[in-house]
Amino acid sequence: MVFLQHALMDSSAGWLLLGPKRSLALQLADAGFDVWLGNSRGNRYSRNHTHLDPDVHSEFWDYSWDDLAQYDLPASIRYSLAVSQQSSLVYIGYSQGTMIGLAALASQPQLAVSVSLAVLIAPVAFTTAMTSPAFVLSSRLGFDRFALSQGWGEWGSFQQKNSDAIVPVCRRYPSFCLGYLTAFCGSNPRGNVADGMVPLVVRHLPAGTSVKVMSHWAQSLRRGSKRFLHRFDYGSECSNSSSARLNSAAGGVMRCNMEVYGQAEPPVYDPAAITTPLALFTGTGRMCSACCMQFVLAGYTMCSWFT
Repeated sequence: MVFLQHALMDSSAGWLLLGPKRSLALQLADAGFDVWLGNSRGNRYSRNHTHLDPDVHSEFWDYSWDDLAQYDLPASIRYSLAVSQQSSLVYIGYSQGTMIGLAALASQPQLAVSVSLAVLIAPVAFTTAMTSPAFVLSSRLGFDRFALSQGWGEWGSFQQKNSDAIVPVCRRYPSFCLGYLTAFCGSNPRGNVADGMVPLVVRHLPAGTSVKVMSHWAQSLRRGSKRFLHRFDYGSECSNSSSARLNSAAGGVMRCNMEVYGQAEPPVYDPAAITTPLALFTGTGRMCSACCMQFVLAGYTMCSWFT
C-alpha cells in the first residue's frame, strides 16, 4: 500500500500527468499496489468544509503547513489504512509533501509505526539551499507579512479561465513557460522537462494554498535553520502590532507564540526523533548528498539517497 503526497501549490494530478507506463501512481497501481493520492487542504480538489465556505470565510485559510503535518496528513493516512484494512504503508512525498511527512513522523510516534518506509522526492526540510529567485526575493522582502497584514487568505487559487488562456501560449513557446515555472519552483539544470509536458503541467498549476502556508515557508527561509523544522511563528510579543495585523487575516483572532504554544518561540520538529527509514531521491548527487548530510548532522542516520 502506498500513499502519495504532492508538492506546494500542486495537487494529486501531478502524480498522473505523465500518463500510463510513465506516471509513478499508475506504475505502482499496475504493479499491484493499493495507491492513495492525497490533496492538501485548500487546493482545487480540497476546498470542502463542514461549515466554512473558502470563498466567503477567511477562517478557512487560517492554516500553515504545520496544520497539514499535525492534522491533515495523519488523518488521511489513518483513513486510507482503515479503508484498505492494512496495518502499514509506504509514504511517498514530493517537495512540501516531504516536509509535512518529516514533521508528522518526527512528532507522532504512533503514526510512524504505520509507515514502513518514507520515500522523499526532491526532499525539503531546511530551506537554506532554495533556488527559486522569486520566492527567495519575496521572502527576504517580507511580502508574506504584507499579505497577511492585508487580510489575504488564499494564495494562487486555480482559475480555469487563466489555465485555458495560458496553455496555447505554452504550446507555442514552451521555453518561456518553463522559465516561468523554474523562476517560482526552482532551477532545472538537467533540462529534464520535455517541451510537450510544459503545457500539460501549466494546465494544472497553480492548484492553490493559503497565504499562511506561503508565510510559513518564508519564515523557514528567513530563519535559516539547519537543525530543526520550526512551527509557525506568531511573534514573541502579544502586544506587538505586527502580530496583531498578522492574526487579523485569520478571522480577527489576536494571537502570539505565548498564547498558542505557551512559550516565546515556536516549538520545533526534530528530525533526530524520526525512526522510520528514509529514502531520498533528487536530480543531482551533489544536492542529495548535501541534503542527506544535513539529516546526519541533525542526528538522523537512517538515510539513503539515490539519483
